[in-house]
Amino acid sequence: MGPARTVADVGIEALAVHVPRHYLDVGDLARANGVDPGKYCFGLGCRRMAVLAPDEDPVVLAVRAATALFERYDIDPASVGMVVVGTESGVDAAKPIATYVHRMAGLPRDCRTFDVQHACYGGTAGLRMATGWVLGGLRPGRKALVIATDVARYEIGSPGEPTQGAAAVAMLVGDEPRVLRLEPYAEAVHTEEVMDFWRPTYRATALADGHHSIECYLRALEGCWSGFTAESGLGLGAFDYLLYHSPFPKMAFKAHKRLYEVATNGGAGFDPDYERRVLPTLWSNTEVGNAYSASLYVSLAGLLEHSEVDAAGKRVGLFSYGSGCCAEFIAARVGDDASAWRGRTGLRQVLAARREITHESYLRFRQAHEELARDGSFRTPLAPEGVAFCGTWNHQRVYRDATWPAAVTSARPGDACPPSDVLRPASRPVRVQAGE
Repeated sequence: MGPARTVADVGIEALAVHVPRHYLDVGDLARANGVDPGKYCFGLGCRRMAVLAPDEDPVVLAVRAATALFERYDIDPASVGMVVVGTESGVDAAKPIATYVHRMAGLPRDCRTFDVQHACYGGTAGLRMATGWVLGGLRPGRKALVIATDVARYEIGSPGEPTQGAAAVAMLVGDEPRVLRLEPYAEAVHTEEVMDFWRPTYRATALADGHHSIECYLRALEGCWSGFTAESGLGLGAFDYLLYHSPFPKMAFKAHKRLYEVATNGGAGFDPDYERRVLPTLWSNTEVGNAYSASLYVSLAGLLEHSEVDAAGKRVGLFSYGSGCCAEFIAARVGDDASAWRGRTGLRQVLAARREITHESYLRFRQAHEELARDGSFRTPLAPEGVAFCGTWNHQRVYRDATWPAAVTSARPGDACPPSDVLRPASRPVRVQAGE
């Protein structure tokens, strides 16, 4: 056996982002709801929210992020030995999203697959599990694929509606961390059972006690920071940038204000500090909205792809929070070579390719998703150019891809779903293509 490795040898080797192909301006949402747009835009910090089309769901987002990662970084899918999906938007109570990703991304059979659920902490939990697996060294040379994929949905007209969003971030974890190297400090975690945000199994939309959730978040942040500083000896000044889980961008402002007050005993200088170390990480969140477990990593992609920031070699602090609750603070270093990630995450490309929709279209999309799930068959028109899913008569959610037979690929909007024996799983690598 070779020498023992430390967590400093492990981290993110590649990172790619995918978002839905439509968005709604939150100003339009505010006007439709009879609310001053300033409440959404300035009070919450929101600008646009990603909206799923009827043929998109968390699986489609996850697969597109994974295939983009393989293509943009020229990664051989056969190098992956484990797939972990962090999500609270699973499409099945038993079957994990990871298995769909495994097939459609063309991954090898000797590959472990599973999902992790803990509200918005799921992506970080997956990252930590992948890190431990790589460090264990039982599969030398194999990498772990971690995907955070989520869709945030709240009741129409509720306080949470303007914070909605969706995204998937795929990360390859291994011992050549060109994108983000985790630093070898003791874990800084905080857990307590609280009822700040939840979604019962009989509901498609989440419930939240907003003010209580904010306090739970901030209490967890203090707990993590206290543990981290005690073990590491590092202070707030040791970090070039600080990334916070952002259910809405203004939450990062609240979080940094609390941490700054704790770390400096209420010292002056908060505003310029926030603008220098936190604001550059939030522009992508204002474009996407809340993506639950993916939100923190959307922030990371935003920092990497910021046009006026040179993040190479910089130390960053990442605070991950999942309601219920579990939280963690992580210290890491961005890779020294910007060419390993600059322009390769796909973030700017997928944002630029989106189409704006009206409030009426947004409502139609929501209604379509509700109807798809109502009778358990998930039926939807098959757009010939898109990645669509449609149900079979035995309640299976099935995804179309380029390897499926003509009976599927020649379908037109309004066609009935083909029989289940036509929709067989693919047997070779798949590259899904974006539809309109």
